[in-house]
Amino acid sequence: MKKRFSVGLLLAAAAAAAPRGDDGVYASHLMVDQEVTVAARITGIVATILVDRGSAVTQGQVLATLEASEFDAAIRQAKEDMDLKKIEYERAESLVASSVMSPQDRDTQKAQYLVAVATWERAKAVRDYCVIRAPFAGVVTEKYARVGEKVIEDKNDPLFKISATDPLLARVYLPEEKLLRVRVGDRVAVTADRFPDVKTTGEVQFVSPTVDPASGTFQVIVRVRRDPGKTVLRPGLAVQVRFAPDAR
Repeated sequence: MKKRFSVGLLLAAAAAAAPRGDDGVYASHLMVDQEVTVAARITGIVATILVDRGSAVTQGQVLATLEASEFDAAIRQAKEDMDLKKIEYERAESLVASSVMSPQDRDTQKAQYLVAVATWERAKAVRDYCVIRAPFAGVVTEKYARVGEKVIEDKNDPLFKISATDPLLARVYLPEEKLLRVRVGDRVAVTADRFPDVKTTGEVQFVSPTVDPASGTFQVIVRVRRDPGKTVLRPGLAVQVRFAPDAR
């Protein structure tokens, strides 16, 4: 009798743990498409930090800067060399016109000038890497940078983690028998799992063209409507996605 009772409890527990779906409701977690760790592209010393955890940022906004004096000096040196090579090249042009210099020697001067131009442009580009910018609009979810810290290019030292706020997505896995009953553009209802009064809607954005043979399910991604008045809706939140009763 005890054995039968134990088996009954195990079966009941398994049924309770099984994912919902028979009623068109599927568990998921909200997520975003973009989340990146921002690192410096050059070796340098962190000079300023302009944002903190929780800061909302726009694409291209300055997050931090590195000390730039060494890079400014490199630009000045490259500019002086470029100006000198330009003068030498222009003089060579006039000497060729006067038949004093051969065209081959003039071409050598030209090549040296072009190399100097490229060196100057590269120095300016490297200097621009002293400014650390947000790659897209979002929120700073982690700040690792410290003023005075030395960051090394090859180590890819993390400075910030940026998470996009839109679009807000939910991924669910439906049984294969639903494959022809769900289409891109279908509307769904979304409810916060632990906050049942927080409800919104969503739209099917992607239906996988393949079925996982192991589980017999296919992936569906829903774009969730973000209601400014419902701030609890954020990446990582557990939600329930309810599909409309089968109409097809």
